[in-house]
Amino acid sequence: MQAILPQTGGRLHLAAGTRRCPVSCSVAAVDLPGRTAPLAHLQHSSLLHGLGSVGDVNASHLPWLLRLAHVRARVSGGDSQEALQASSRGLSAWSAALARGLLPDDSTLLQLVAEGDDVATGCPPGSDPLQAMSWPEEPLRTMIIRAMAKLGVGRLCKKYPAVRDALLKSLLETVVKYHKMLAGIEEEAEEREKDLNGNYFKTAAELKAEEEAKRAANRGTQTGDKHQAPTNYQSPAEVAAARLQASVKAAMAAGATAEKATAFGLVKELYATWQGPVETLGRAGRAFEGLEALLGGDSFDLQGAIWKRAGWSQLDELRRKLEELKELRDLVRSLGRGGGWGPLRRAPVQFLDLAARPGLLRTVLEAQETRGLTRSDDISRLLPAEAALLARGRVVRQAKLLFYAKMAEKALQTYERDGWGEYPTQIEPERREIRPTADRGPILLCVDTSGSMRGARETVAKALALECMRAAREQERGCFVFAFSGPAEVREIELNMDAASVNNLLEFLEKMFNGGSDFNEPVKRCLDRLTDAKWANSDILLVSDGELRQPAPAIMRKLAGAKEALGLRVHGLVVGSPEKKRADPAVLRALCTNYLPSGKVEQLVHTFESWASVQAEAAFALDWDDVAGNSRRRLANLAHEKERMEESRRKKRESKASQSRTGVLPAPKKF
Repeated sequence: MQAILPQTGGRLHLAAGTRRCPVSCSVAAVDLPGRTAPLAHLQHSSLLHGLGSVGDVNASHLPWLLRLAHVRARVSGGDSQEALQASSRGLSAWSAALARGLLPDDSTLLQLVAEGDDVATGCPPGSDPLQAMSWPEEPLRTMIIRAMAKLGVGRLCKKYPAVRDALLKSLLETVVKYHKMLAGIEEEAEEREKDLNGNYFKTAAELKAEEEAKRAANRGTQTGDKHQAPTNYQSPAEVAAARLQASVKAAMAAGATAEKATAFGLVKELYATWQGPVETLGRAGRAFEGLEALLGGDSFDLQGAIWKRAGWSQLDELRRKLEELKELRDLVRSLGRGGGWGPLRRAPVQFLDLAARPGLLRTVLEAQETRGLTRSDDISRLLPAEAALLARGRVVRQAKLLFYAKMAEKALQTYERDGWGEYPTQIEPERREIRPTADRGPILLCVDTSGSMRGARETVAKALALECMRAAREQERGCFVFAFSGPAEVREIELNMDAASVNNLLEFLEKMFNGGSDFNEPVKRCLDRLTDAKWANSDILLVSDGELRQPAPAIMRKLAGAKEALGLRVHGLVVGSPEKKRADPAVLRALCTNYLPSGKVEQLVHTFESWASVQAEAAFALDWDDVAGNSRRRLANLAHEKERMEESRRKKRESKASQSRTGVLPAPKKF
């Protein structure tokens, strides 16, 4: 039966026997008398017609667009809907240009028109598309384009959509402030929160300023100066507003109009806000692939503390150094067990080495697949043409002689059939091929952060941590760092490819190495982590200068058991110094001695030799083992010790002389 819509207070009633539909489709199923199209279709068409270019705007930008339309309508007295459509169209043009890595100047807008972009085709009929998409008003538009071109933000917006959305939001905020300042509209100050007693909550900066003022007042009281003026603290928003007003006044004093002066001050603030994050994003993009994980998914926190870390500059220097430190890159590639049977992927070439660990080599003894054609003497893989030649040899003697001559020369045309077999192999990291490769295990990195590792050794250790994180990201492996120094001074850092892991890496790069060297705790924690299924296939890499004590016997027994039961491999990197070698790394050799299933013994102790790459730049001329400097310090200490001994002998002589004159023994010392 046909559904009817009686006048019952707006509620929908169905006739008896009518099948009930879900709520989402009940309105679409109603056909009102006198209407030729469904109601839902008409509503959808009218909604699209009413939204216009606003429908293409990101939802996070809509509040700022509405605020801008309200301000423009209030100032000019026009229609707010027209202002909203114009701003939305201009914002969409900016978004389309930034998505191409460009800025929306006149040439880019003409390119959008020529390509038939949706923004250009959505302009009002009869209007000039170039003029309709030019936004915001001059002179603000030209100044913003020049500032963004100087920053080079276009390439980042093309690569990272989250950065593009954040830039468009900052652009909307700047345009809203521009129109408010020209109209003389004051910004609404946010009311500060109060506690239950009516006291305002204070920020850490305010509390610090009050504490400094109290200390200054106390110092003034002690020195007799009791007329010091109290320090007035300003919030960051108030400081920014004062700086903006000063820039506008300076520009107007130089002869600029109110529009140009206001635009200059706002663009200067916008440039200063984005300069730091853009530089940091460039450094992070060069150091890591897949930077989208650092941007927090779909949003980019422009004011995030991670972009203000001092470790980014050091990370950029380490990245440049790693391009020259092939030795470290090859070491990281060799870490982690695996590399046997697995899916086909591009992996390093392996070659036969009877003293190495099991791997995979291509061999004709494993006829697993037919890969093509080749020449050989294998009759079982003959091509039909060669088989026909052999059959003809029964009748024609010359054909028989030709066939056996080709077989003697291994020149018969045959199918190429081979496969992969398990043999002891060694990896050649420089060459790559498509081969079966199992997932390589995670990396457990133990870094000695004692005081003896300061200087160039510290630089090498930090560069190795960065390379481990990059390799883990590239090969989809886990990476865990144990930074150890004295007893029970072990810091655990898991290096994934998320914002928290990068923040941990930056904190590690900013850390100054100091303390002793105790190997018991980091080795114990590594062995405990091997009990987790995620880390069971890991290899351990120990980085130190060789000045280590032997771990406890219980730790050594547990390590030997893990090597035997899990096939654990322990690698060691000895970071000495450019001028002289450190102590004999006997402890590292004992830890890094591994026993192969064939009964052979391997010692995976590597010595860092690429000091020329670390010394190449003056910025990394840190604390070397300076022989002359050590000699000067040693001689100074010996001279000081000699003076102290002479002073002690002099006091003893004076005491004996006094005793001989008076005959009185000196009073005993009290302990």
